[in-house]
Parts: sequence; structure tokens; C-alpha cells
Amino acid sequence: MPFVRYQRCLAAVSFIATGIALLLAFPPDGSGTEPSFRHEPAMHLVAGKQPPSVDEPPVAEGIVDRYLVHPRGIVDGLLLRDGAQMHVTPRAAEGLIQIIQPGDHVRVHGRRGANSPLVTPDVIVNVTDGKSFTIPYRLDLPIPPAEARPTANEMRAAGTIEVLLYDYIKGGVNGMLLSDETQVRLPPDVGRDFPASLRPNMDVEVEGHGTTTRYGRALEATAIGRKGHPLTPLDASIQQLR
Repeated sequence: MPFVRYQRCLAAVSFIATGIALLLAFPPDGSGTEPSFRHEPAMHLVAGKQPPSVDEPPVAEGIVDRYLVHPRGIVDGLLLRDGAQMHVTPRAAEGLIQIIQPGDHVRVHGRRGANSPLVTPDVIVNVTDGKSFTIPYRLDLPIPPAEARPTANEMRAAGTIEVLLYDYIKGGVNGMLLSDETQVRLPPDVGRDFPASLRPNMDVEVEGHGTTTRYGRALEATAIGRKGHPLTPLDASIQQLR
């Protein structure tokens, strides 16, 4: 009998302990309802990584003067009114056009050499409306279909050189913006020293092949000359503007 009583005492103690544990785990709230066991979903916050340059001061800021346009009619960058120039790939052009327009005030985070008009953008902030455009990696977006590009035609242009345009890869002059708003690009086989002979405020006449779209007028020059002088065909032998 003593052993049976001992077992009963242990059972009673266990029952009381279990009750106390339940009360501690689920204290009564006075509502008369049973405890609610709600499953809280896990929060998976995946934050997109911003380029490190976003935490640095902007390398360019100003008003967008116009889109830079390839002679094939593709938008390939921005020109600011202070002469700063930045390139984007054809894959990124559509996104750029949707967020940034001529006349917008922009702030650009990226990289820029000392005293260079060339800017390598990472993020372009549209200060005008608060939107921003992060330059995608080269392979993040599809290449625009060739059939969507306008056909290049023979073109002429004449005017004063307002801005020298630069090759974003090599860093040297490879064109000019004229006062008639034509963007002129030099052919890749032009004489090595020819770009150095171009100066702002020169009056020139140009022939070449290019396009005119709602984004701008651009051509690749095949011949060029000073205003009132015969045009000189451009090739590797031409080392200066005549």
C-alpha cells in the first residue's frame, strides 16, 4: 500500500506541475476563448544591392541638354548642358528614355576622370521627379531587334561646332554637336591626329550617312570641310580639318 500511495502522490504532483506550466505558457486573458496559435510567416527581405558609388558624392549634376544618338538612330547616352557626357548600351536605352528626358535636372553617381567630360554612370537620379535609373549590367536586358532600327540615309549638315563628343571607350574626341543640332560622329578609320584639329566655334559642313528620329539627328561623316571650302573625304590619310 505505501508504494501505491507513493505512485498516486507522484501522479498528483505531475498533474499539478503540468497545469502550472500550461498557465504560465498561456495565461488567461479574460475573454473566455481558447488560446490562438497563429503562424507568423517568415519575412524574407531581399534588398537589391546598390552600386557603391551611390554612397559617394555625385560625379555630375545638371540639366539634360539632349539624348546622345548613334547614327543608326539608337539612343546611347545623355549630354548635359555643362558638357558632361555619359553612355548607355542599346539594351538600357529604353529604360533611360522612360525615366530621363531632356530638360530634367539629374544627379549622376558613378565614376569620372579628373577634368574629363566623360562620366561612367551607375545610377542617374532624376531630381525633377525623384525617380532614378540604375544602369543595368550589359547582359541584363535583351538587344533591341534590328528591324526596329531606322535605316541610315545620306545626309548633310552645316553649322558651328558647339560641343566636342567623346568616345566612351577610348576617351578621345570622336565627333561634334553642331549648331543645327546634328550630332556628327567620325568614322573609325579617320586619321589618328584628325580629331585634335577640331575646335569649338569652328564653322563646318559635313556629308555622311545617318538618321533623324524624335530623339535627335545623327550621322557618321564621310566628308567634312570648313564652311565655304571643298569637302574632304575622310580616311586614314586625313590628319587635320582643311
